Amino acid sequence: MTATDAAFLGLDEIDGRHSLPIEKRHCTPFDFLYGGSGVAACATAAEAVTGRPLVWITTQYVGQATSGERLDLDVEILVAARSTSQTIVRAHVGDRLVLHATTAHTDRPVGDEAWWDAMPDVPAPEDCPPFALSFDDPNDQSFFRSLERRAPTDWSEAPNGRLAIWARVPGWGIGTPASQAFIADIVPVAVMSGLGRMSGATSLDNTLRVVHGEPYDGWVLLDVEAQGYRRSIGHGQVRMWRPDGVLLGIGSQSCIVRTNLHTRPPG
Repeated sequence: MTATDAAFLGLDEIDGRHSLPIEKRHCTPFDFLYGGSGVAACATAAEAVTGRPLVWITTQYVGQATSGERLDLDVEILVAARSTSQTIVRAHVGDRLVLHATTAHTDRPVGDEAWWDAMPDVPAPEDCPPFALSFDDPNDQSFFRSLERRAPTDWSEAPNGRLAIWARVPGWGIGTPASQAFIADIVPVAVMSGLGRMSGATSLDNTLRVVHGEPYDGWVLLDVEAQGYRRSIGHGQVRMWRPDGVLLGIGSQSCIVRTNLHTRPPG
């Protein structure tokens, strides 16, 4: 965890316990807690309690929270070995469980690093128009206002469910596990793009594997890929790249696709 993570999120810590006063900026345009905000808060709290960098977090969404509520995060350390820790994080509003996460951490030396894929060849962010969704209101105060996104193509122009989107969070940057978690909650957009309609979607889960978790301030390329859809459940993954080709992390997600809001134009 970095102090910047906690400060950006507004995460409180009292006697080793963490909580997040939920504001509009932590929520979707529909005023429900944005999954990325919840996972980022869990990651930050777990890193603070273990004292070790996070390398993996998987989160299951079991309830909802809205702005004006307080999300309390209870971190239980399951394993505290010589160089590895594992935890469970329960995030709740009062007695109502909202999400729970399982995490893994290590402070092993960095040593060699490698990845076996390559960043897609796309135009630079300054050469791409802003990426917008059909329900994106420039006047709302949701997490959209914290997140800048640019893309070479509109969501409706990617019928194969593969999108490349540049993203950055001014004032925070993207690189730490918490900041990667904040932007990785984007797989539903690729699923809906592949289906040809921009619909409401509810996340069931979110997993982040951190490859390179050092702080970084700049644009990150989200290589988002829809991988499957059946029974109204969509699945996919996202790879996060620095402009110099460094793989930051990999996210995977499943979501429930709901009411049709906007259909891809014909042709």
